Amino acid sequence: MKNATDLFFDAFANRNRFNILMQLRDKELCAGELQQKLKVGQTNLSHDLKCLINCKFISVRKDGRKRIYRINNETKELVDEVANHVKNYESYLKKCGILREEKNGRV
Repeated sequence: MKNATDLFFDAFANRNRFNILMQLRDKELCAGELQQKLKVGQTNLSHDLKCLINCKFISVRKDGRKRIYRINNETKELVDEVANHVKNYESYLKKCGILREEKNGRV
């Protein structure tokens, strides 16, 4: 059984789920808008949205037939911090030989 830290990073570090969080930082969006912006399939988007809702990273409300998704305040703060950190450390991240090796499956 995975511990809470592992589960948190499984949910948060998934590229698609993180991209959803990035899109929701500044405004609420419906699934169709997210799908269009992210160029992902409906099935994958639904799966990732459900995960983010279950983990309480986002919330959903109904507006007629649409479901509108919104990032929660604490999650937004964390995503903003991560985005800022990535921006500040981008050159170092790109130079890190260990990360390149891991990406290429050599470690």
